[in-house]
Amino acid sequence: MNRSRMLVPAALAATLLLTSCAGGSGGGDNTDASGEDCAPSGSASESVTVEGDFGGDLKMTGGTPVESTELERTVLIEGDGDRSPDEGAGVTAALSFFNGRTGDLVEHSPAGQPIVNSEQQLAPFAYEAVRCAVAGQRVVVSLPAEEAMGGAQSMPEGFEAGDAVVMVFDVESVEPGKIADEGELLPKAEGEAQDLPAGFPSVELADNGEPTITIPKDTDPPTELETATLIEGDGEEVQPGDRVYVNYRGVIWRTGEEFDSSWSRGAPTDFLTTGVIGGFTEALEGHTVGSQVISVVPADQEQGGYGADALEQQGHEPDDVMVFVLDIVGVVHAD
Repeated sequence: MNRSRMLVPAALAATLLLTSCAGGSGGGDNTDASGEDCAPSGSASESVTVEGDFGGDLKMTGGTPVESTELERTVLIEGDGDRSPDEGAGVTAALSFFNGRTGDLVEHSPAGQPIVNSEQQLAPFAYEAVRCAVAGQRVVVSLPAEEAMGGAQSMPEGFEAGDAVVMVFDVESVEPGKIADEGELLPKAEGEAQDLPAGFPSVELADNGEPTITIPKDTDPPTELETATLIEGDGEEVQPGDRVYVNYRGVIWRTGEEFDSSWSRGAPTDFLTTGVIGGFTEALEGHTVGSQVISVVPADQEQGGYGADALEQQGHEPDDVMVFVLDIVGVVHAD
């Protein structure tokens, strides 16, 4: 699975509270700001009905079993606010995640955390929901569970082969994106080299800055999140909520094998510091542009990791420790 998409948490957010009981009515406006169509409405997404306050706990009241063979998108409540204007726009939304076969709520996330209208960062179903989003809109997306998992090797608990995933987005707000010009980004970390603490993996850099990470032999990984600075840059300091541009490589401590790398894709990636796992947030906030930071991230979510279930769905062991080396090559401040 594409790591840049995994960095975006499943949890989204909103605080609007409106009462509704809605069912699919044919899709509503289904174009983005440029006029391009998003995923079409269809019989699967149109069959879904939900009840609950906007942004609050929802109950799936009709449509089961949802039989979805492709990605579909239906507007349940028409929005009357701003439309997601461009790539990089910030969207806040509550997300309710249902098992389409049973109608059971798998997860509800109302916390006020933004997501970014970014094809690079979001899974396809989330991107289709977000890029056509209108403030005040409730939209349902349905798709096969296998497709939602992005090729992960195991299904979420309670799902069976052939099941559908149903996700309801209550879109609270839409704000224009703040995006850096590519010419403003550093090609790699630049600054003063720092000594690593004992027990950390070693890092060797190619001429272009691409890191090779070597796990220390006969050394147990840490059980708590640990970060250290490899290069101290002299650029602007990253603040909470900023959009940060990074080049990074990630390896599994147990095997030393790479599982994802923006270097391998040939371009840095960007995201909000509030929209990634804690192990990334810790490696970004308070550090400066030009810095290179190593973050050793245990599986435990309380220690900044993804959690055992998510790791297994990604094809890893449930207790795998991840090691990231990040070059902070640019920042756009939230304010």
